[in-house]
Amino acid sequence: MKLMIFFYCILIMSFSVYAQGTVTVTGTDLTLPPTSFTFSPGTSTPIVSLSFSVISLSPIINYIKVDRTGTATNTDVQTAKLYRDVNENNVIDGGDIQLDQTRYFGGTTTQSVQFSVLSYSPSTSENLLIVYDVASGANPSHTAGADMPIDGGYITGGNQTVITFLGITTGNQPLPVELTSFTALVQNKSVNLEWQTATEVSSYGFEIQKLKSEIRSQKSEWEKIGFVQGYGNSNSPKKYSFEDKDPQAGKLQYRLKLIDFDGAFEYSNAVEINFDAPLNFVLEQNFPNPFNPETVISYQLPVSGFVVLKVYDLLGREVATLVNKEEEAGIHHSTFSLANSGTSHSTLASGIYIYRIEASAAAGQSARFVELKKMILLK
Repeated sequence: MKLMIFFYCILIMSFSVYAQGTVTVTGTDLTLPPTSFTFSPGTSTPIVSLSFSVISLSPIINYIKVDRTGTATNTDVQTAKLYRDVNENNVIDGGDIQLDQTRYFGGTTTQSVQFSVLSYSPSTSENLLIVYDVASGANPSHTAGADMPIDGGYITGGNQTVITFLGITTGNQPLPVELTSFTALVQNKSVNLEWQTATEVSSYGFEIQKLKSEIRSQKSEWEKIGFVQGYGNSNSPKKYSFEDKDPQAGKLQYRLKLIDFDGAFEYSNAVEINFDAPLNFVLEQNFPNPFNPETVISYQLPVSGFVVLKVYDLLGREVATLVNKEEEAGIHHSTFSLANSGTSHSTLASGIYIYRIEASAAAGQSARFVELKKMILLK
């Protein structure tokens, strides 16, 4: 009786290539039902079938690269091969043409399997097969497959252009991040954002965005205010949070940009919250104090207006201008840093310095605020 080893393959994939011209490539996972394969020791098993469409400018493919996935070792899968599937039946039946062969592990620690197909010009009437050679002693509990390179490809310019990939045509595709909740809550002088996911696949992270309004033009645009790393792949609930320490007074809107490892993204629905303006003008004591090399100066504006925040030495000479613009009512923060060489204040000596704020209310409002405080630079 011939021993059969069930060596399942996992495939979530697209591809990286060098190419001239453009072409769309569709990869079909051959390890999924109803066409699942069982692995026999010492046999070659097709893993994925590539088909071509939307060809323009006579594309020339030089390399096709995928990343290995699963737990297989070099004693499980020794060789990866690329075939032209002449009969287009997704099997190796003797009439196929081998285009390249490479070691599954390639003798390095890299996760990549790269096939060299120099000057290969695809047509819509042919398929390619990626095949893994399974060793006679393969571990039946291990898995092997292929995935999209996280770096998104080698494309470097010249006549080389990115090939468009449609990905897997069967059901084994990366699932989107399933966002189950997204809330905003005012706490003290900041806005806390919290969200939760039910599942994540290929989740690089979450870019936090806030709707920014221009005072004079009344235009609004989304701006990035932070980033939180995702869990990659997860099938259990995950909780995240982010603190907006610089909210503007009024109605605030936030949203999440959900980003995959391949650069694909989608936006969450926006959440809205009311953040009340401070009751009075306030200039806070800088923190930390004493400081080196930088400190943060915070201030509160009960109304919108033009703000000037400057730093002086004890002789009254201006050292730095930190703020010189219109700002919305709310809580604001400005950093005074000596870390950037080449600035006029990067070589300041230790001692006492003065920071002064002057805020004038926007047109139609009668309010003016001037205050100064001392801070200590200690080197």
